[in-house]
This record gives sequence, structure tokens and C-alpha cells, in this order.
Amino acid sequence: MARPATGTITTEAAGDGTLCFRLRFSAYRKRETVRLHERRDCDCGCGGGWNERTVAVELENILARVKAGVWTPPARQAPASTGTDAGVPTFREYSSRWLQARIDGVLGAKPISVNTQKQYRWQIESHLLPFFADYRLDQIDADLCLAFKAHKLKQARELREAIEAGADLRNEHKQRVVPLSACSIRKVIDKLAAILEDAVEDRHIDHNPARAKRMRVHVPKPKRTFLEMDELAALIDAAAEQDISLTQPIAPIDLSLTAAQVAQLHAQGMGPKQIAKRLGLAKSTVSYHLAKLGLKVGRGYIGRRVIVEILGYGGPRASELCAIKIGHVRLHDPSGARFQIPDSKTETGIREVQISPDLVQTIAEHLDRLRRTGAPAGPDDYLIPNLHGNRMDYGRVEQIVREAAELASEKLAKKGLPPLPHTTPHTLRRTYISIALIAYEWDVKYVMDQVGHADSKMTLDVYAQMQQRAKRDNGAKFDRLIRGAREQAGEPADGQARINRDRFRTGNRTNEASTAAGGRSRRPRTSPKTRRFAGHSLMEPTGIEPVTSCLQSRRSPS
Repeated sequence: MARPATGTITTEAAGDGTLCFRLRFSAYRKRETVRLHERRDCDCGCGGGWNERTVAVELENILARVKAGVWTPPARQAPASTGTDAGVPTFREYSSRWLQARIDGVLGAKPISVNTQKQYRWQIESHLLPFFADYRLDQIDADLCLAFKAHKLKQARELREAIEAGADLRNEHKQRVVPLSACSIRKVIDKLAAILEDAVEDRHIDHNPARAKRMRVHVPKPKRTFLEMDELAALIDAAAEQDISLTQPIAPIDLSLTAAQVAQLHAQGMGPKQIAKRLGLAKSTVSYHLAKLGLKVGRGYIGRRVIVEILGYGGPRASELCAIKIGHVRLHDPSGARFQIPDSKTETGIREVQISPDLVQTIAEHLDRLRRTGAPAGPDDYLIPNLHGNRMDYGRVEQIVREAAELASEKLAKKGLPPLPHTTPHTLRRTYISIALIAYEWDVKYVMDQVGHADSKMTLDVYAQMQQRAKRDNGAKFDRLIRGAREQAGEPADGQARINRDRFRTGNRTNEASTAAGGRSRRPRTSPKTRRFAGHSLMEPTGIEPVTSCLQSRRSPS
């Protein structure tokens, strides 16, 4: 068995006082060396800004690529020429000023949000600066932009190949490295184009090379669907089954005072951490008593059903659901119950959502469970809190929906039914739109107001899918039209058609024989209605499809 590949890191002092890290390792029976520099303005192509921690992670990633057989020596790019034109800033300088101007609202219609700031910083600092940092703006031409696109595509492709080959790649935070998707690469290129667009307006460059057609990246349209009504019901039932029960039976044994207190608090829906904090015990002590009582520990979160049902019955986004507080919910009037969406990614998203009586009942039961478990249940507390009573992360909402979908698929498979499609919180949003369109008699404007759409594109997209699903019986309709045509022509619609065709062929042969013997062949008599039918439709279409010209009646000029 071959010895696993190892490597060493040697630290050297550069002439400017910064550090240079030399990585030595074996790859493909050769001794390789990679140098990484501490200074951020390094022009050797390593990207700069390396430290002892990030260098150690990079060595592990290199060794993982070597083990998978996909490592290639890095190609060092030529250093960017600084030139003598001091009036044109470098991309690093200009992008920094550009980002601050967007944060302050100097550029753009309004200041960008905190989440948008994080996204812009990630795109600029993690992807654009390592490639364009020390280039002057007037040095960034079409060839350099195209080289950047090729670099990102190659980087993503090599990373996918390494992961498929079994390489375990990590970043400096020990998180798994994920290759950039085509959509992310396109967004990074769009950010480069946006920065250079403002550079054109500032007269640093004459044109924007990142707007060329060659810079486009094709992003396949994701296949988005929604659940059928029975699938939504199965998902809600699975989420309810995963909720912690507040009334679990306790084994009939003599309980100590501590064990009885633990059992009582667990029956109220508290987890081991909450019980330990309430009683002043160690968590291990609480876990011991729960195990001795035979109670299930760590089954999940008590609000799983209400999360899935609000998403499926109300259609909010996952981030909007996390921001709803108890004071935003109005349950006092069952016929007009509603909840407010105080925070949304669009201005149109700030709205009131009308909710159904069934959802009112589910939310009321959820609030009662919160009070019984001692969770914060005031007007300023979150309707869907996490285990600590704070705002839940939308990533946790996605996890709860995914776990419920997995359980629902298992149950459907036992019944011989197909599993649920890939289900996310946005799937439930589209599911609500599909059901609401039917329930509200295709009132697109009302459904748009319910889900907070300023543009009807998504609503109409779901509407189009609903139309396709409504046409599932078109095959039967087609058969009925053919059978009706045969009946109009005097031919039976069932299996007698074959017998009639045989008789028709026999009759033709008889007529031909009579004609050959000097007789006169007889043409079958057809009614005017039958002649008018030949090649034409006798009934108007029932759907919205227009009648085509080839099916319309033709009249000869009089």
C-alpha cells in the first residue's frame, strides 16, 4: 500500500519584510513546490494575503487533489504593469470606492441593504480582486475579461472533478468547498460589468469590455414545480408527526423528585438544554433521567407543522416567515383573520395576508403550545422562534421542510405512490399560488397581492402550469372526437369499425368487377352533413385555443 502523500511548509522572509510560504509535496512521483505570499499586492499570481492558517488549509486541499489525481501546477500570470498614468486608478482602488458609494446611496436609487452588501463584498473580494486587483482600469480590455471568464469556468470545472473523484476540499474555516455554479459565475461577471459601467461614466475608460456578447454565461432555467393537493396534505401530516409530543407516556416506575420534574418539563415540550437551565442541572444529568424514563430525546422542533402549513396555506417567503412576530397576527375574527408581513425583499412584499380558518386553528394551537412550554409568547416575540426564543434562520426553515418531505416520501413509497418532488419553502410558495388560483376562481390580481408580487411573471408561470395540468384528459377528449366523427360518418365507434372496413373493401372489389363486365359502379350515397364533415370539424373548440385555418369551412365563391 502506497504511503499517503504529505507535505511541508517553510516560511521565508521576503525583501519587503512580509512572509513567503513555500509548500513542498510529492505529486505524481515528482517533488513540487508552490509559493504563496503574505503581501496583498503580490503580482506572482498566488493572490496574496496568505497566512499560516490559510496556507495549512491550502496544503491539505492540494494533497486532496493530488490523491484524487486532478491536481495541476498553478499557472502564474504575468504581473500587471502599473504604467505611468497616475490619473487612472487600479481596479482595487476604484472597486473599493464604488462599493462604498453603493452602500451610502451615492450610486444607485437608494442605499443597498445589509444582505446585498455581503453579496457584493463576496463577489468583489473573493473573485474579482484576486484577478483584477492591480490592473489599471484602462488596462482591462476584452481579452483580459474573457481570460477571467475562462479562469472561473476552469476553476469550477476542476473543483467539480476533484470532488467527484473523492477529494475532501475545505476552506480556511474548515467548511466544504463548493464549486461556483453557472448562475454565480454570471453574477460575478455582471458585477464586473456594473463596476466598469460606472468607470465609463467617470471617464476612466471609453467603453465597457465586460458587456461583450462573448462574456455571456448560459444558465439553464431551473425546473420549478409545485405540489399536488394530496402531496401538500401528506407533507403537513409528516411535519406534524415530527413535532415533539407534549403528552408522552411515562413508564410506571417509582420516580425521584428530580426525575419527576424532568419528566414534567419534557412533557411540556422542553429540550434537555432548557430543562437543565430551568432546574439548574447539568445537561448530562437531564439526558440520564430521560433515557431512564424511556423518553425520546432530540426528536426535533415543536413548530414543524405550523411552519409547513403557513408556507403552504399563506405563501410567504422563508425569510418573511422568520420575521413575523406574534403581534403581527390577527386571529380575533375567523372570517377575516390575517397576518402582516413587516419585512420583505421588495416594497410590494410588505402586505397583509388573509388566512383560512384551518390555518387560524393551527396557529392558535401553536401559540398555546408556546405558552405551555414556557417559550416567549408576547406581542414582540417571534411567531416561529428557534429553541432559544430568538429569530429562526431561514436555512433552518429549509431543513425542516426537507426533513418533512423525506418522511412524507417514505410513507408514500410504502403505499406504492411516487415520492414528493424536490421540495423547498419556495415550492410551497408556488403550491399556495396554484391552489389559490383555483380557490379564488383564477383571480390573478388577488393572488399577486397575497404573495406580494409586483410582477405577474411568477403568478402567470404557475397559471400556465395549472393549464397544462388541467389538460391531462386531453387524450380522452381526442378519442371522443374521433369516435364522434365515425358516428357522424355512419361508422360504429367500437370494434365494428374493422368489420365495416373489410366490408367496404369487399364492396370496392365487387364494384370493380361489375365495371370490368360493362356494368356501372355505384358511388356510395352520402348525406350533405357527411360531405360537409369530410376534413372539417363539426364542433367549436371548448378551450381557449383558436380554430386553425385548416379546420375552418371553405366556401366556394358564388
